[in-house]
Amino acid sequence: MPELPTIGNAKGSAVNYTPALRPHPKGHDFIDFDEDLQSRDIWNAVADGYSELELVKRFSTVGMGPSQGRHSALNTARIVAAATKRSVGSVGITTSRPPFGPERLGLLAGPAHHHFRHTALHEDLLAAGARMIPVGAWWRPSCFAGASGVGPAIEAEVRTVRNAVGMLDVSTLGKMAVRGPDAGLFLDRFYTMMHSSQPVGKVRYCLMLNEMGSVVDDGVAYRVTDTHYHVTTTTGAAARVYAEMTWWNAQWKLDVDIQNITGAFSGINLTGPLARKVLEDLDGDIDFSAGAFRFLDGRTGTLAGCPVLAMRIGFTGELSYEIHVPYSSTRRLWKALLEAGEPCGIKPYGLEASRILRLEKGYIIIGQDTDALTTPDELSMEWALSKKKPFFIGRTALQHRRRFPMSRKLCGFRFDGELAGFIAEGCLVYRQGNPAGFVSSCAWSPTLGASIGLAYAHPDDARPGGAIDIRGLDGTTITVPVVSPHFYDPQNNRQDI
Repeated sequence: MPELPTIGNAKGSAVNYTPALRPHPKGHDFIDFDEDLQSRDIWNAVADGYSELELVKRFSTVGMGPSQGRHSALNTARIVAAATKRSVGSVGITTSRPPFGPERLGLLAGPAHHHFRHTALHEDLLAAGARMIPVGAWWRPSCFAGASGVGPAIEAEVRTVRNAVGMLDVSTLGKMAVRGPDAGLFLDRFYTMMHSSQPVGKVRYCLMLNEMGSVVDDGVAYRVTDTHYHVTTTTGAAARVYAEMTWWNAQWKLDVDIQNITGAFSGINLTGPLARKVLEDLDGDIDFSAGAFRFLDGRTGTLAGCPVLAMRIGFTGELSYEIHVPYSSTRRLWKALLEAGEPCGIKPYGLEASRILRLEKGYIIIGQDTDALTTPDELSMEWALSKKKPFFIGRTALQHRRRFPMSRKLCGFRFDGELAGFIAEGCLVYRQGNPAGFVSSCAWSPTLGASIGLAYAHPDDARPGGAIDIRGLDGTTITVPVVSPHFYDPQNNRQDI
């Protein structure tokens, strides 16, 4: 496609710069999304003798869709000017008829009322300097930035967790109480792993598929008693998972009761190499010693005078405990943990640090590192699929999809330099000039001193030791080495101390 002119008017007036039209590998350089017109359609119209803009419009139908040319007029004028070797001023633009833009549904529906939810610790987090951001229906802390600024604050929070101990408010996670004689059988059918054989006092990972065999949620299930499971979901999926649970049980008619207790319980994640010391310094009836409370164990009891349900799990790769506490006792426990952890240098941390910590370990985030078609095989999560049971939701569809070769696989990449401003989440991965995947996560790792990320690539390119091509934000391509997605502590020694 020939270079388009940069348009300038009289001195002091605005300048219209050349649009960022880069040749698509398959020629899909769209000019008018209303009419599905590409730049070549305009060039062809001029080549056929329609050199005046109004004739181009009627011949190609550019600008005759719902936007009435408001979105495409200037780009069309630039192409006509380039094709006829005239200025854009002499070509002119077509008349835009109202409405210039589509009506927002919100205007038709009436005033918008966004109902945001606050956790029990909202005021405490603000007092600690939290910068809050909306996450789904909740306000959550992005980071705790002081005078140092956001970037240094996030890096400091990451280092606190890696070297000492940090606390994260995870009250927004979905929480379901699944009770009844058939509770284990219900979870066997609903999730991909075997839960009916899960020992009491143990925690097991939960992976949820839809009927297409695609990954839609994950969490954990703690077996409190023979007939009681405490199940968690991701923040954004709590209501949907509860609805799915009740819908499926209406079909299966199992002897089980399901309650959504997300709002009744708060959650605090205590993580870092000094996390156990903080808990052992508090009054309570739970033995937190390494031999008595192992990884993937769960316990119920009291801590600092509060009834708690504690699980030794985490999202950082460090020694971690996720403590669920009744809503009314949340602030009391939070303050007790801060006081007990002060000698250890305890600090609260936010979502940005949490996302970096989990990326360093290669843990996925559902909805960010997955899309509507992602299968467990593409995530290398075959280990989460039980082979001992005849059915779980999505099993049949997944078996059918396995009959066809995978077109992509999630892999890790590492670049020993700063990629901020050049590669971002959503950038395309190319193979032999064609799009083959995309970057799902990327960040600077303070722990590793490198840029790391997760990306979908062709299975042949996704093996460690290979390389992938990523098209950056400026349109240039960079080749980065493929490595194991478990960037930090791949042997999991840190979480087992």
